[in-house]
Amino acid sequence: MTQLVAKLCASAVNADAPEFVHLMPLGQIKGRDGRAWTLSSGQRLVDAFNARGIDLPIDFEHQSEMHQEARVGPVRAAGWIKELQVRADGIWGRVEWTATARELIMSKAYRYLSPAIVHHKGDTEIVRLKRAGLVHHPNLTLTALASEDYPVDTNEPGKSQAPMPLMQRLRKMLQLPDTATEDQIAEAVEAALEALPDPEKYVPIEAMQSVMDDRFERASSQAQARAHTKVKDAMSKGYITPAIKDWATALCTQNEESFEAFLAKSPAAFGHLVETSHLKGLPPSQTASLAVERKDGAASVCRQLGLDVSSLD
Repeated sequence: MTQLVAKLCASAVNADAPEFVHLMPLGQIKGRDGRAWTLSSGQRLVDAFNARGIDLPIDFEHQSEMHQEARVGPVRAAGWIKELQVRADGIWGRVEWTATARELIMSKAYRYLSPAIVHHKGDTEIVRLKRAGLVHHPNLTLTALASEDYPVDTNEPGKSQAPMPLMQRLRKMLQLPDTATEDQIAEAVEAALEALPDPEKYVPIEAMQSVMDDRFERASSQAQARAHTKVKDAMSKGYITPAIKDWATALCTQNEESFEAFLAKSPAAFGHLVETSHLKGLPPSQTASLAVERKDGAASVCRQLGLDVSSLD
């Protein structure tokens, strides 16, 4: 297995401490030490747990079961069992881990869980779950806490799907056939990494957005400057009155073509009041005198219409 796949394995295995843990199998149960029990009704354990109404503790190395003199310091909780569920492969519990226990499980300092049970004297039928402990040498065969085959959550709350080995998960992620070998998986991962774009050849989104914003602001400023010039020229030729100056400026800024179309359909209603092209060729004194008269006349008309005369300056 290549180093790349090995790193993927490590990251997948050490993702986090599981929320649901396998506490006990169903039916005939035989421990590694030779003892045997029977759990014919998993629901009985769930009902007993619900009836007590308190969380069950998970400690370290079953210290809660030891005599007082055999304990080393206070009995610290590794977590608390908040809920029990009956599944096809046994009893599962939802655990709220302490920060210390979570770190120990993620680092594989503890990998196994062992339940503490209650059964009647002379009878091997299990009637209640007392607690559980994080251990190095479990007596029962249960799903390990830190294992690449540990079940992952499904979309259904509180349920887990069947264990999926890491290689199978990688085949699914990479869309490879079920017969793909570890070397083929590694080659597919490396090919996918090589296909990623070179970050040096691309501009970050934030930088591109800044450039686009700056370009938009400059274009908007230029459009406003052109609009003011065109509106001022149209007013001087009598196509636009001061009353619609702001509207005409906004229209020209947003859509110059629409503004030009408006001017093409609008007669120069007040052009004769401000037009001075016909004064060309007259002596300067007459030109100035006639221009003043025209301006005074235009100002008079504007005042009568209630329009601002400052635009005539």
